[in-house]
Amino acid sequence: MPELGNRANVMGPQPIGARHSLPPDMLALGERILDLLAAGKRTELEALAAPKGSTELRELIDAVAPGVFDRHEIVGHAKVNKHYYVKARLHSRSVEPFTFQMRLGEHEGHWAIWEAVNLTGGRTAWTR
Repeated sequence: MPELGNRANVMGPQPIGARHSLPPDMLALGERILDLLAAGKRTELEALAAPKGSTELRELIDAVAPGVFDRHEIVGHAKVNKHYYVKARLHSRSVEPFTFQMRLGEHEGHWAIWEAVNLTGGRTAWTR
C-alpha cells in the first residue's frame, strides 16, 4: 500500500477537543438580556445590539409581551470561532414558554447581540 502522508488528516475517529469555559461576562450579558426582554425594556436591549443584529432583535422584542414572563433559563450554548450561540427560554404560568436563540460576540470592545432568532412554534434541532 502506498504511503498516505500525515495520517492525522484522514477521516475516521478524531480526538475530542478540549472544552472551553464560558466567559463569565458573556454569561452575565445573557442573563441581563433575558431580564430586559422579560421586562420589555426595548431601549436598553437595542443598545446591546451590534448594527447587524438590530433588526432581528427588534422583531424578537416585538414578539415578547412585556411583564408576562416571570422566570427564564439558558437552555444551551455553543461556541463557534469567537462567537457564542445561546438558546434561552422565558417561562410564564399563563402562556406557553418563549424560546429563542441569540449569537453573542465582541463588538467595539464589549459583548453585543449579533443575531436573535425566535424559535417558538418552530421545529428545528434547537427546539426539542
